[in-house]
Amino acid sequence: MTPTGSPASTGSGATPGSTRPASGKADDVNGDGYADLVAEFGPADRRRLGVVHGSPQGLAPSKGAVVPPDTFTSWLIGGGTRADLDGDGFGDVLGYGGPPDQPQGPHVLWGGPDGIAATASPTPVRLPATSGAASYRAVAGDFDGDGAADMAMATPPKSGGLAADLTVLYGPFTRDGAAARSGVQPSPTGRDFWRMTADEIDGRRATALIVHQADDGEQTSGLLLAAGPGGLARTGRKLNPGMAAAFGDFDGDGARDVAVGDDGSRNNEPGYETEPPSVDRTLTVYYGNGRQAAFKGTSGAAVAGDFDGDGRDDLAFGGAATAPKVFWGAAGGLRAGAAVAGVAEGVPLAAGDYDGDGDDELVFVTGKEDSVVVVTDGRKALTRFDTADVPS
Repeated sequence: MTPTGSPASTGSGATPGSTRPASGKADDVNGDGYADLVAEFGPADRRRLGVVHGSPQGLAPSKGAVVPPDTFTSWLIGGGTRADLDGDGFGDVLGYGGPPDQPQGPHVLWGGPDGIAATASPTPVRLPATSGAASYRAVAGDFDGDGAADMAMATPPKSGGLAADLTVLYGPFTRDGAAARSGVQPSPTGRDFWRMTADEIDGRRATALIVHQADDGEQTSGLLLAAGPGGLARTGRKLNPGMAAAFGDFDGDGARDVAVGDDGSRNNEPGYETEPPSVDRTLTVYYGNGRQAAFKGTSGAAVAGDFDGDGRDDLAFGGAATAPKVFWGAAGGLRAGAAVAGVAEGVPLAAGDYDGDGDDELVFVTGKEDSVVVVTDGRKALTRFDTADVPS
């Protein structure tokens, strides 16, 4: 993302000459034109939602905030958490969790000139009447392509059936967490579900959604739902099992592609601890033109971004008992991956243009209890910092 001097349009009614900040990007929570890192930091039993701001020098750990546990306890954060939900030009953070002694569910931490206010109470999303207070995790996207951010979530079945419904809350959202409208459709998987992966919001492009089949630690298939002016498709393409997923344009043809891989998790019930060869340590890439490719030997998290600035997205994948690798985009699609120098161990965490130079940086988390963030250019480590250096 490059800084710009003109207001960005989000379809929310802002006009040139307004006080809207220059960027209006989903990953820029303070509107200064640089992407910000939004992630959970710390060990599994004490993870905290944090934001580290970008700058001309890249990520600045002293400029950011970690939300204290007496404000909000965050769970299950991942892709689909960043969006300008109220259309004010500042990226917001969609988290799942809650303040102490309150029901868990989707909450919004609002962006502003100083980023998110770490000690301000997050706003609970107003859930449909059919949903209980502790709704499953929501993900953000633009599922009708109108430029306003939406949310997708699993909700109890409206018709009284056994499978969860897929509910879409369409933006823009008010500051008290209310959507402009909502829509409900049957579970794409035919059963309950709770994991979803949304394509990133970028302008007025409708973003597809992967709804993963329910799991108990094993790798399950996802259903890829196309999106358009009418919202999300009711049925989708069944993908190879794999709980790691990322969207991008890996061959540069202008069509969105999706990669799905083995994230390394396994069901620990006797007889279910393994995955078939077609799934185990496998990355499957589905191209927008119908082609399909597979890579073997790696498992872990998946993060996409254009790390070399050539206009084609690249993909980092790995970190679960296998070293992470970067698969480079090319005219023919992703090329076989290579390790990142200086990151012998680590898990891909996020990507963004944190220094505003026009290409994305790739971020890993490593160290004891995920305590160190390593920023790379996809080939070598550039900087690193301890998550304890982020103000709390």
